[in-house]
Order: sequence, then C-alpha cells, then structure tokens
Amino acid sequence: MIKTIALVLVSLIGIVLLAFVLIGRERSWEWIAGSPDSGQHDFSTGARSATPNDALACTAGLCENPDFEIAAVDDAPQVAIERLSQRLLKMDALARRVDDRTNPAKARFVTHSSMLRFPDVIHLEARPLPDGRTGLMAYARAQLGKSDLGKNRARLEALFAGR
Repeated sequence: MIKTIALVLVSLIGIVLLAFVLIGRERSWEWIAGSPDSGQHDFSTGARSATPNDALACTAGLCENPDFEIAAVDDAPQVAIERLSQRLLKMDALARRVDDRTNPAKARFVTHSSMLRFPDVIHLEARPLPDGRTGLMAYARAQLGKSDLGKNRARLEALFAGR
C-alpha cells in the first residue's frame, strides 16, 4: 500500500516536471497562476504587495515609503522611460515589454527568474517636476510566493545604478 502511494506520488511529480519541460516554464506558471501582468501600477495609491516580495523606488516626494530613492533626471519623461526601458532590456535577457505604449511616460515589463522562471512584473513611470526636471518611479513585484529574497529590490537597484 505504501509503495503504491509512493509510486503514484513519484509518477505525478514526474508528469508535472515533464509538463514544465514540454510546455515551457514561463507558460506553465501562467497556466497555473494566470498572467503576471495585471495592468499599470497606480503609484498614487501607494498600494504594495501584502507580502515581502516587492520593491518600490521613487524620486523624493513622488511616493510614500520607498525602499530607496531615485535621483531626478534632466530628460523629458518619455525620454527617461525609453532610456530606462532600453537599459532594462539590455541587463535582463528575460524581460519583455507588455504595455501598449500609449503613454510614453510609462512602461511595464514581465521578467522571470533564471532557473525556475518565476514571473515578476516591473512598472516604470516618469513625471515632470516643478523645477523642470523629471521624477522617476519604479515598482517591481513577484507574482508567486511570499518572498522574493530581495530579487526585485536588487533588480531595481541595478537598473538605477550608474545612470
């Protein structure tokens, strides 16, 4: 009886692993958990994930309680977003842009962890500041799990390092 149960469990695990290989890890997670892209993050509400699997970074005064601050830039909002988008795509081969590009001051990306391809979403937004400069906001969150082990914060820190 115990051997039969163990054999069934091992078979089920094998089937799941085979499905991940045949379907693909990214598509498998989407099939299990739905699309990681749930639309543009609303920075004005300050809403964050209920679990510690996200990161928030903003220019001073643009959002409450960021994990770290981003310096304002001299570029126009649309130029700043395009530069950040290009930088993100160069540094993360798994990232793909998913927004419809109707607002050039915003961008949204889905990316995946390297091994198991857990999905994460990255939101970028730029706003003009009263001094004529452009403020930046970035929010990254994991779709699955309760912790991302700091991966989203590290991703945003790398994106804004050395600009």
